[in-house]
Amino acid sequence: MSRRDHLITALQATPRDLERLVRPLASADWRTIAAGEAWCIADVVAHLADIERRFLPQLRRIILEDTPILEDLPPHPASHERDGDPAALLAAVAAARAETITFLVGLAPGDWARRYRDQRGASGRFLARVQRLVAHDTSHLDQIIDMRASLARQGG
Repeated sequence: MSRRDHLITALQATPRDLERLVRPLASADWRTIAAGEAWCIADVVAHLADIERRFLPQLRRIILEDTPILEDLPPHPASHERDGDPAALLAAVAAARAETITFLVGLAPGDWARRYRDQRGASGRFLARVQRLVAHDTSHLDQIIDMRASLARQGG
């Protein structure tokens, strides 16, 4: 299995892993901000959906343009629809990720070596950008695990 295949497999797993992590939560825990946190679990899930919708256009630019300059993707908490239905938020993450996967699967192997630059001028390759998305997923899945543990300590 190629490195590309491993990255795609990891990206495909995120919506399932996310759903598994939040399925047992009580609705109050979904929107409760745990001690030491700035966000609740609903914020994290909404953030994942938001980032996915903003990340795919950057990936497309790397393929379509010669060495595009990509802007940072800071969190936009104002766009978090934390009061929405948890199932709808999870579905939004899954739908946005499915679109990204479809795009990635359709690329030629050489596309994964295409270059981009970040706002600070550092150069990177498409594969590394996708790897960054996998790392972002992992970071937020770990965050949810920590938040759940914190909520359990607070409640009991």
